[in-house]
Parts: sequence; structure tokens; C-alpha cells
Amino acid sequence: MTELKLRDYQESILTETRKMFKHYYKRPLVVLPCGAGKTVVFAYMAAQSQAKGLTVWFLVHRRELLDQTVETFQKFNIPLNSIHIGMVGTYANHPERYPKPDFIIFDEAHFSMAATWQKLIDLYPNAFMVGLTATPCRLDGRPLGSTYDCMVIGITTKELIQQGYLSEYRYFAPSVADLSSLKRKGSDFDTESAAELLMQRAVYGDIIENYRKYADGLQTICYCSSIKHSEAMAEEFQNAGINAVHFDGNTKTSDRKQIVQDFRDKKIQILCNVDLISVGFDVPDCWCCILLRPTMSTALAIQQAGRALRPQPGKTAIILDHVGNYTRHGLPDTDREWSLESKIKPPSQYQQDGTLSVKQCEECYFTFLPGPDVCPNCGAEIKKTRQEIENIKKIRMEEIKESNRQRAAESVQHKDISDCHTMYEIMAWCKQNGKKPGFGYYYAKKKGLIAS
Repeated sequence: MTELKLRDYQESILTETRKMFKHYYKRPLVVLPCGAGKTVVFAYMAAQSQAKGLTVWFLVHRRELLDQTVETFQKFNIPLNSIHIGMVGTYANHPERYPKPDFIIFDEAHFSMAATWQKLIDLYPNAFMVGLTATPCRLDGRPLGSTYDCMVIGITTKELIQQGYLSEYRYFAPSVADLSSLKRKGSDFDTESAAELLMQRAVYGDIIENYRKYADGLQTICYCSSIKHSEAMAEEFQNAGINAVHFDGNTKTSDRKQIVQDFRDKKIQILCNVDLISVGFDVPDCWCCILLRPTMSTALAIQQAGRALRPQPGKTAIILDHVGNYTRHGLPDTDREWSLESKIKPPSQYQQDGTLSVKQCEECYFTFLPGPDVCPNCGAEIKKTRQEIENIKKIRMEEIKESNRQRAAESVQHKDISDCHTMYEIMAWCKQNGKKPGFGYYYAKKKGLIAS
């Protein structure tokens, strides 16, 4: 058995969560990035609660997550005397089978608004609850404030990478299809429409070529837009001599376990799926992600790209974004502002200086945060786009206008309007003396500063 010893940032998130309880909050939503060890942290809290005589439910929403959670408790030799690990659906539909909880821990809490989850939450209004997630919003971006009463935000993805708890990564975004005509369905893109655009012979060839160019031989998870698309993509990889396998939620449990084990053992090189490995699925041997599902969901984009960031000795993860998700959601370690009250805002496409928030090299498609005007990957010159140039011009013009306004305001203090010689000075005088802009306009016209 392994001794359960928490990292500093894990201790901090526990301390902050306890503070919330002491301040009379009952349902904190705890935010830690993919790979930060949420299960380990709150297995520790569950063990502490059990030691105080409390009954704890640790609930997940998928069979693989259940097995992983049980393995975590076993790994650290945490007895399950009054800790009950189970599925949300099972406990919601058959609560009479289990002792009444004092404390409920929900993993992957961004699903909390689902009817089954709400049914269970409503059954125990007096129980303390903690929701765990890397993405504290629904898949459509809406907040979770109706279920949780406070938010505890821990270490960021960027900090985890800097401290070596997640791997460095290289992000490439070569476009393989024109997605500008992509249809919407509800709050996201129509997955069938996306699959249709991406299931073209030339597209398959580009995807395989880019894999060989940037990630050849690496253990890879490939996210597709539909089951049919995933099956076809696996077949195309196989035809190219690359051992790929498709699996989905309908694949028999025993077969799914075997496929994952074969992937861990490197018998399978690429796992093609739709959403099966997006959330909470621990595949530490994944060194590359291929993104073939365009999405408007920041939560989904983060969950998918984050799968490749589990650390390994000497590892630099490769993310191949063929559908431009970075343009809608930023990079995996982009800083985000989470809220319980408002829908998540996508990262701004442009910085305050008018330049792009995320750059892309036209030569090698390397995608990166702004820095020197050369590609960090291939050294090619990074030229400003036409829109960046226009943005910079507008910002400079506004800066000039503001500077003129400030100088005018300073020059007309304690003066009469007759001492004003420019429109800037006249308008500044009107503002300082409580006159409307129209007064200044007619005065300037009378003085001949404005043509009749």
C-alpha cells in the first residue's frame, strides 16, 4: 500500500474547502485541473470524515470512474467502513439500499444539473456536499450556482505544468476541412454535420500525414464527431498500417476493459472514440490527442485536450487540433474566469494591444502564446494579420484622441470659452462648465471651426 501524502496545493484546496464549511456554506464546488489529483484529495477528506463517525457517499457517473475511485481508496489503504463508493444513478434510484449520508462527494460535478443528480441532491437537503470538477460549468457553458453555494478554485493548469505535475505540450492546429458552413444544433455544433465534413478521403489523408509528421508512434487518443466517424477513422489508420481501435459506450464492458489494457500495454496505438474518454478517464500513457470534434463547449474542449497532459518522464505532449477549437477556447493552460452566477465567457481573441491572444505559424501550424515574432517550433517569421494591423491602428488613433482630450482639458482650466481655439478645447471647456456638447458645436460653428 502507498502512504497518502498530499502535495502543497492539495493541502491548500482542502484547507479552503474546510473554511467554506466553517463559514456555513454546505455545498462548495471545488475546481482543480485535469490531472491535479481531485480523487486523491477528497479520498483523504472522506477518510477524515469517516474517522469522525460520518457516513460518506463518494459518487461518480461512469463505470470506469467507479473502478478508478475504488482503486484509489485501495491504493492508499483507506477502509470503506462508512464510505460508500457508487454510481449517481444507482444511489438516486435506490437510496433505501444505503445508509443515509452525512457528506456526499460528487466527482465530475459539471453534470450536476442532470435530472438524476438533482433527484439525489433533493433527497438529502441537510447533507454536506462537495462537487469536484476541472470545468465548473455545464457543457453549454451555463453556471452551477443553483446547486452549489460557493466555489473553491485551486491551482491552475499553467502552474501545474510549471511545477512538473503536468507535462509540457506542443499544440499544432493544421486545418483539414472548411468548417465555416458547419451547422449548429442547440448550443453546440451538429456532430453529424461535422462528421460529414470530416469523413472525406482527402481529410483522412491529411490527418494521417499530420499524425506521422508530429506524433509518429505516440500513444494517442482521437476524439471524433460521431460513432460512425470514429469507426471510419480507426479503419483509415489501420489501412495506413497504424494499429487503431474504435470503442464507445455501447462496447461491452469486458471488451472496453481489454481495449484500455491493450492501449496501456502499447498493443494499440490509437484509441478512437466520441466522448468516452473526455471526462475523468485516466489513461496515463496517452502522449497525444487528435481533436476531430469541433465544439462550442469550453468544458468539453478542456477535458479532451487535458487527457494528454498526464506527466511521464521526458514527456512533451502533442495536441493536434484539426477543427480550430483553440480559436474558440484558447489553449489547455489559458487562464479562465469561472463563476457560479454567469455563463463562462470565451477567451478574448485579441489582446489589449490588438494582437492575437494565440498565434499560429503558417509554416508548421504550431500554435502558441504571443512572444517573439518568430515561431518557437520552426523559426519562421510570424507576420501580423490584416485584422491585427487594423486593431493596432484603431488603438493608436484612440490613444492620440485621448491624449488630445487630456491636453485640452488641462489647457482650458479656469479659462473662458473665448480662449478655446480647437474643438478638443471647446468640448473640454463645455464638460468642465456643465454645458452640453450641442452648445460647443454651435459655438465652434459660429467661430468658424466647423464649416457651414
